[in-house]
Amino acid sequence: MLVLPAFMPLLAPPAIAQEIENAQPGSFAGRWQAAPTAPTLFPELRPQTSGRETPKRFWAAAGEVILLEGLPWVYNRYVTDEDFARISSHTVRENFRTGFQFDRDDFYTNQAAHPYHGSLFFEAARSNGYGFWEAGAFTVAGSLLWECCMENTPPSYNDFVNTTIGGMTRGEISHRLSAMLLDNTASGHERLWRELGAAVLNPIGAFNRLLRGEMTRDFPNPEERFPDGFGVSADLGYRRIGGAAAHPNQAIVSLSARYGDPFAGDIHKPFDSFWAGADLNFPGGTTISRIEERGILKGWELGDPSAAVRSIFGFSQEYEYINNESQVFGAEMLSVGLLSRFTIRKGWLFLNDVSAIAIPLAGIKTTNFTNPQTGRNYDYAPGGGARVAARLFGAGQELFSLGYGIAWARTVSGSSNNNTLQFFRATGRIPIAGQFGIGGGYGWYSRKTTYVGFSEPRRTQSEWRAFATLSFGATGMRKPRD
Repeated sequence: MLVLPAFMPLLAPPAIAQEIENAQPGSFAGRWQAAPTAPTLFPELRPQTSGRETPKRFWAAAGEVILLEGLPWVYNRYVTDEDFARISSHTVRENFRTGFQFDRDDFYTNQAAHPYHGSLFFEAARSNGYGFWEAGAFTVAGSLLWECCMENTPPSYNDFVNTTIGGMTRGEISHRLSAMLLDNTASGHERLWRELGAAVLNPIGAFNRLLRGEMTRDFPNPEERFPDGFGVSADLGYRRIGGAAAHPNQAIVSLSARYGDPFAGDIHKPFDSFWAGADLNFPGGTTISRIEERGILKGWELGDPSAAVRSIFGFSQEYEYINNESQVFGAEMLSVGLLSRFTIRKGWLFLNDVSAIAIPLAGIKTTNFTNPQTGRNYDYAPGGGARVAARLFGAGQELFSLGYGIAWARTVSGSSNNNTLQFFRATGRIPIAGQFGIGGGYGWYSRKTTYVGFSEPRRTQSEWRAFATLSFGATGMRKPRD
């Protein structure tokens, strides 16, 4: 269990994209879907750079990991007086004797708070000069230390997966977005608001900047402050949920962001290209109904980069959370697939994405009651699946997109036996003026759950959307890097 006050950064503020747009005129209206691919090529931005790498500070990083173990434990033990925080040498020995199990914590704690905690471990190393994979090793160490020693309950498989993989995904995205927001050459109120915004996105990075005196010092920005492309968009409108939904009529805000461009060469280092999206809706019991994050770990271009048809084969790492009438699902995922771009004519592109996904351990809500054996109303299940998506762009703006995905998961801890999850989404947009447009969309989700000896009817949710859309970002056509 982990009881931790947690803010999970989703997207960078639109001011970031506006700053890039001011540097390179253009606009972007790319709506991210569950199986995205980079919509276009972007002009490279060359801010003032330092020309040197951040030195690796092992003892600072290790000390902050220890601090991140101790502070939540103090909060849990002496502020909220949680029973699981009453630890001793005896509880540590018992944890090693018992070994890994599945815990009884609630869905939010396991699928949201633990990835956030892991992102803090990750950033303790990342902001002290370590790369993605090295910071991942610190995250593994932090997760294992918490599981074995900071609770009096047995270490859990699900916490280790969520803290480690989820922490790496969330931590790298926070690290890169905060780097974009910061400007080491700014001063006055602008510098203050940038530092505060970056601290919300990346509190451990802000802590290190404070210790090193970087919050107020004037010095060159890092070489990779801006990616080759960045865009954010917001859809504001109405959705109608079909069936017997408790709140069928809702206002919805859909946020999306894209960082980097695979077709400009951002495929060599982890998360040089990533996509993120979230849906917020009200009224209703669930404010956030979707969070999806996906970053390319490594990619290879297949064929001639100057050809009209280009393809990239790559591996990605992902975090996904879905909460609707048919699916309550949270998982860290790995995927492998093919991103393809077809140049139809000048200014018009068609893109598709075909990928296979592996799910080390998904949390899936299958019952409305607590299973007395697991202590949960959701199950844990590894699995896999496939996705396909297609998008059409004209004059740098997304005009149409659709995507379909299916996942199969076999339960290893819980009430069910197997789960089959599916989704289909389609969205169309009409540009009106500059960054403003209107659009509509349709979405369908389903869950088919079987139990030992019987199966329940398929649960589905369908929805229609109508919205106005506002986008910020840079767009253009440029040649790939050598």
